[in-house]
Amino acid sequence: MDYYKHFLPWILLLGLSGDVSAAINVTGTLGKPVLFNANVAVGSSVQWIYNNAPVYTVSPTFRCLNQFVGRCSSYENGSLSINNVSYADEGIYALSVIPPESSTTTNTNYELKVYAPLSAPVLRSVTSSPLVNGTNVTLQCDAGGQNVTSYTFYRDGQKIICSDRVICRGSFLDLTPIFQNDGGSYTCTIQNPVSTNTSDSLSLTVYVAVTDVTVTSNVSGLVWPGLDSVTLRCSARGTNVSYSWSLKGALISGGGHYTLTDNNTALIISPVSTDNGPFTCTARNIINNLTSNGVNLTLAAPVSAVTLTHNTSAVLWAGQDSVSLYCSAQGSAITFSWSLNGNQVSSKPPYSIIMGDSPPNSTLTISPVSKTDTGPFICTASNRANSMNSNAANLNINWFPDGIIACTAQPINQVVKLGCSWPGGKPAANVTMIFSGVQNTSANEVYRNVSSAGNIHGSNLTCNGDQLGRISSCTVLFEPPKSSNNSNNTETSAPNGGSVKLTVNLQAGARSRATTMSSQALPATFSWYKGNSSSIQTGGKFRVDSTPYASTLNIDKLTEAESGQYKCVAENFIGSSTFLFNVKVSQTAVSPNNGLDGGAIAGIVIGVLAGVAIIGIIIFFIIKKKKRSGDDGSLNDDAQIGNTEYAKIQRDNKPNGGTAEIVMSDIPQAEKNEVNYAALQFANNPSTKAATPAQKEETIYSDVKNSTKR
Repeated sequence: MDYYKHFLPWILLLGLSGDVSAAINVTGTLGKPVLFNANVAVGSSVQWIYNNAPVYTVSPTFRCLNQFVGRCSSYENGSLSINNVSYADEGIYALSVIPPESSTTTNTNYELKVYAPLSAPVLRSVTSSPLVNGTNVTLQCDAGGQNVTSYTFYRDGQKIICSDRVICRGSFLDLTPIFQNDGGSYTCTIQNPVSTNTSDSLSLTVYVAVTDVTVTSNVSGLVWPGLDSVTLRCSARGTNVSYSWSLKGALISGGGHYTLTDNNTALIISPVSTDNGPFTCTARNIINNLTSNGVNLTLAAPVSAVTLTHNTSAVLWAGQDSVSLYCSAQGSAITFSWSLNGNQVSSKPPYSIIMGDSPPNSTLTISPVSKTDTGPFICTASNRANSMNSNAANLNINWFPDGIIACTAQPINQVVKLGCSWPGGKPAANVTMIFSGVQNTSANEVYRNVSSAGNIHGSNLTCNGDQLGRISSCTVLFEPPKSSNNSNNTETSAPNGGSVKLTVNLQAGARSRATTMSSQALPATFSWYKGNSSSIQTGGKFRVDSTPYASTLNIDKLTEAESGQYKCVAENFIGSSTFLFNVKVSQTAVSPNNGLDGGAIAGIVIGVLAGVAIIGIIIFFIIKKKKRSGDDGSLNDDAQIGNTEYAKIQRDNKPNGGTAEIVMSDIPQAEKNEVNYAALQFANNPSTKAATPAQKEETIYSDVKNSTKR
């Protein structure tokens, strides 16, 4: 019974007894025991037959027969076991059973099939390599003649499902056709009733032909040699593609300023040199190769051939003429700048700068030119690679002398230095001095010394200048100071707290109507006095403003103490003249408005100004008429100096104060014994007429400017 228990696991593999025609399949493992399981009644007569010969006998004792000697065993239930089975043991085993107390025989057939344990099969492709996308491929799972009952194929660990395209036929697998996504790791598993085993993996690569080879660049614009770096990238469709690069058909292997990275898909050029191209990329695999279109780099050119020209070779006149300078250059992305005498020129009047692109150029227009624009002008063309200066351009510019010609007479000890000066012109002006019948000519200026002890009183110094036909003249009359208004002992009234302005303006005794001719007075010094007191200096209420040809005494914050006579003594090296002024300060204080509105005040001011203008016009025409009667206005007679001429201005002292100024024109010599009157009518006062003051010997009176605070 213990032996029976040893074979109990095999019972499940055996079929039950049935009809004689039905064979029970029994699987045996090569070299292992096999059990033929039976279940007969105890006491039954049992016999096993293999190939028409008994397997064992029980008389006189149990023993195995034929090929089973020493390998068989029998059990009480009729089961049979055979040890160390071999392929020779395969076949039909018949069991005959006669139950006790019965004469009927029951026959049961068992068919033994012996299988050996399987070794790993080999998976291979029976289609020539490479495996090309779209072609038919067959794989074979080679078990080497082993007794295999089934074959199973796997890709990447997943069981392959058979279909119309993927055909499973025993140990063969057909892919009709194979596609790129069919690539992967394949295995096959073989199986029989006693074992299974799996092949090693087979990696399949399905190749796709190379297509769509493209090269791209990380730079789309200008590339600056020696400065920029460029990365070219190559891409392509296909399987297991390799890449190579060429420049103008010559293979690039790397090194120097070339670097190949990312499995040769990227070519780095650092820095760019003369590598303008064409660069090409060739993509290849075992099926085919394909070359991209050529890629050219747009290499920037350095600056060269900078040339500066201008549109005129003639003489230009400062302040009148215009000129344009043109700068051109060769190169890429050029910018221009201008300089004059080494200083940068910006596009501000009188300069205008306009840039052009094709070819690169710049225009500098100067309108008008000035005398500082002679040059040298230089144009600088620049880009990222370099800078280059143009040739220097100089302009031929003339300009007029400064202002008008000047006549000067300066006493130095016992001589008077005479001067005629008209400098600053290009070309230099020819200057001629005429004095006492003597004429001297030189460029720009002429100087001459004459004795101050000589009879120069009443003489004229004449200076004539000529610059290419441009004329300027001046005359200085050697006479004592003379006022341009020649007013007499003038009177003015101002309110307490107001202000007055007393002015003396000198002029020459003769004037030319020619626009290029001027008459000049000798420069003088001025001294101011109140009555016979000491001279008045600037300080406190008083302020004296003087030039060589005019002087003004300003008195502010008037009180009755400032009433009285003021005189101004003007002196030059010929002589001196005295100008008298009478100031009367009223007791009425200055009021800001005195109840008048803005319109009333404006009317008063306008009326005053209109009255002054009318008086001035009347006096002008009187003087003009007298001059036309035969007086040339020159001061050639010493007797003229001692004449006294009068003009008087009065107004009522209204509380609002006011400001009055009169500048008198020259009184002709023919009127020297006459007394002239002028009346000034204010908007808020009736017209008043001035009284006639007594004449005083050798006293000349000048103008009064009354500037009363409001």
